[in-house]
Amino acid sequence: EVTKVPTPSTPADSIGGSVNMVGKSAFERSGALLRYGFNLVGNGDRSNLTLKKTPHSYRDQETRKILPGFNFDYTLPIGKKFGIVVSGMSNNIYNEQHFTRTTWASTGTGITSSVAKPYLQSYLLLDGPRNITRNSLALKADWRVTQHSVLSLGGQLNRATTEIGALLLTFNAGAIAAPTPATGTPFSYDEKSTIGATGQGTLTNNGTNQLIPQETNAGNLNYRFNDGRWKIEAGISRSASLTKRRYEDAGTFFQFSGTNRNPIRISFLDIVSDRPNQIRIFDNANQPVDFNNLANYRGATGNNAQGINTSALNAGNLNVQRRLDFLPFPTSVQIGVSRREQTADLKPNNKNWTFNGPNGDPLAPLEPYAMQVYKNQDSDFGFKNIPWLSPSRGWAAYLANPLLFIKTPAQLVAEENSRMTNSQYVRETVDALYFQTEASPFRGRLRILTGVRFENTVNDGLGSASDPNAVFVRNPNGTFARTATGARIRKPEAGAAGSMQELLLTRTERTAKGHREYHGFYPSLHLTYDLRENLLIRAAYARTYGRPNFGDIIPLTTVSEADLTEVQLADPSIIKGTLTVRNTALRPWTADNYDVSLEYYTDSGGLIGASVFRKEITDFFGSAVRVATLADLEAADLDPRYVGWNLSTKFNAGDASIKGFDFNVRQSLRG
Repeated sequence: EVTKVPTPSTPADSIGGSVNMVGKSAFERSGALLRYGFNLVGNGDRSNLTLKKTPHSYRDQETRKILPGFNFDYTLPIGKKFGIVVSGMSNNIYNEQHFTRTTWASTGTGITSSVAKPYLQSYLLLDGPRNITRNSLALKADWRVTQHSVLSLGGQLNRATTEIGALLLTFNAGAIAAPTPATGTPFSYDEKSTIGATGQGTLTNNGTNQLIPQETNAGNLNYRFNDGRWKIEAGISRSASLTKRRYEDAGTFFQFSGTNRNPIRISFLDIVSDRPNQIRIFDNANQPVDFNNLANYRGATGNNAQGINTSALNAGNLNVQRRLDFLPFPTSVQIGVSRREQTADLKPNNKNWTFNGPNGDPLAPLEPYAMQVYKNQDSDFGFKNIPWLSPSRGWAAYLANPLLFIKTPAQLVAEENSRMTNSQYVRETVDALYFQTEASPFRGRLRILTGVRFENTVNDGLGSASDPNAVFVRNPNGTFARTATGARIRKPEAGAAGSMQELLLTRTERTAKGHREYHGFYPSLHLTYDLRENLLIRAAYARTYGRPNFGDIIPLTTVSEADLTEVQLADPSIIKGTLTVRNTALRPWTADNYDVSLEYYTDSGGLIGASVFRKEITDFFGSAVRVATLADLEAADLDPRYVGWNLSTKFNAGDASIKGFDFNVRQSLRG
């Protein structure tokens, strides 16, 4: 059952329609039935379309790329009133990922450029083989309570594992016109080339490995009653998901990167729409540098991004439909209520190291940490035989020699800052009530469905807060306490600038609280008219809305206050500082959706259809930096004392319109 715009009985938080998937029932069969299938899936170029093992960049090993899968479902009626359905599937799919990205810049130090005439600043190549394994098992039990009612209990287990070995090579010509040394080649560019300045280029070889296991467990209990006059559906459900990012315990860095060993300049030549056809690299003596030679790199950093994210979804609904027999054409009315509560708990844990060499020499050769299996590969776009760095070999070498990577005090502070900043929690509750009626006058040639839906959303979020000026002593009137020379006085417990003591004063975990509640009425009208037996026209209208993302619900505030005197603080023309905030008061956007379609059904069961649509959107989202007014602060739910500060956040930016058409043909090829 497909609708292109929502009906009153379906959620209104979308810009399109919905597909109602009906699950299997144990009463569909009179006897036991087992159906199953096996498959082989292969992706990739010719070298990987083989049953033999071939190189993979994840953990630098050989794996098979043509992989088996299977699926089954077993229906077992146990008498006339009870039955079960068991289904499951397993697949493991390999696919290659090759792409490039160009970055164009409109500004630079000493560079005469503009938005109308930008220059190609950097070019990125990605070679990223990936495997995704999915396994699922579902069980459903149906009990026919009465002649017209069925009670169903179901559960599902889903497991997925993603293994990615994304390898990135980045060429950056720089954004500074002056060469270093001054006798070198200066920056220049035109439509077909970028000539980087001597000493200002950057070359990065970045190997990444990711192991991401995901678990989802779900259960539901549903009741259905249908005696031809009354139709009742009720259900409750719960699902819980867990996503991990594993690196250290999986035996690998997340990223291990190297950069150019000596100063370089980079030139992009014969630039076309998506890439330069030639890349030239030179050292300060204007001698060519080979990016395929690992001796031209030095070790840079290693990092891990372990973390655990959990989420849960609880839902319940009740729908009651009554057929009206007193009218001369088929008519029914329907009402329903529902509640959905979703939570997300994010706990990342990023770690960073600096390459120090096996004997304290950061310029030590990188050849021992290069890919030994995934080498001499074709990375597409004309790139071959790149000596990629191996995160797993780098991690194994670090475990064998802890001097290979070191942590600076600044990295320890950055790790804790990242952990607190990204530790977030959100809960969203949506309650809905709707009324819907359906009618089929003119001997059923016209079908009308209309009604209205009410939805109320409540969001609560917890995020971190930052106040960089918490390290300074303040006077009773709120100004900073100062020394005789006018310098601000630091609190003794703040420690040195950039220290862990300072961070624990300026950043607090999950202390910023956000609460938001909004509601609305969302009417809709659907008309279908049979012009002929196999030709029909549809017209539909629905008012819908879109909620802010969870990332906009979870509070996160960073305060950067300017160092001002008491006189300057009293001057309304002076910017007092900058607020970077997530706007937890962001309103949902709304849309009026219109759709008209024509459908022709062929004698052989095919479909030819065409439609036009229009969507008028109000209060869509946009980001901006501006001087805060009282109205801006009220819209972002911030204290009025920040009037006159720079405010960087997401706002409801205005209106938009989307128009289009689609055409589709569907025909079964079976006889």
